[in-house]
Amino acid sequence: MIILVKQRVEPVRNVPDALAALIGSGVVSTFKDPDDPENTHPDPFRISVSTQGIEVICDDNKAGFAKAGFNEAGFQVPTATGAAHDPGESDPVTLTVTPAQADDVKYYPVGIGPGAIMAAKALHGAFVTRSIGDDQAFIGDNPETSIQVRCNRANMPAVQNSFRLAFFNSVQV
Repeated sequence: MIILVKQRVEPVRNVPDALAALIGSGVVSTFKDPDDPENTHPDPFRISVSTQGIEVICDDNKAGFAKAGFNEAGFQVPTATGAAHDPGESDPVTLTVTPAQADDVKYYPVGIGPGAIMAAKALHGAFVTRSIGDDQAFIGDNPETSIQVRCNRANMPAVQNSFRLAFFNSVQV
């Protein structure tokens, strides 16, 4: 299913920060190029000129989670999808998230702190991570250096892969 992501609080140019985390979690996928059967150069999104948005692809059964993730990250998703059902909490673990490339700002288009926050919000909205603190997507006073997120132990590899694709390290506390 192709969903449309548009500006709401966040401008469309910031979509890749949330998108990287959602691709890493498996909630969304990449477009396959028919001329690249090995999928060596996947396209994470397509720009929709007529609607001033970005098109993202995901499985039909994950579209509700993708929509919820982008919504929490500050974007509008006008595409109709099914609901995203909270899987509940099971054996929660806390992870500390730090920049993987703190000395190279080009890896963080919106900035290190805002990039970490956007990734955390997208994962929280998609129910990949759980609430931490006072029903928050993350905790931490200085997102430029580190934040903490919480997830079900079974989701820990997906969460770590999500942050890795967004150029962050995440380790269990």
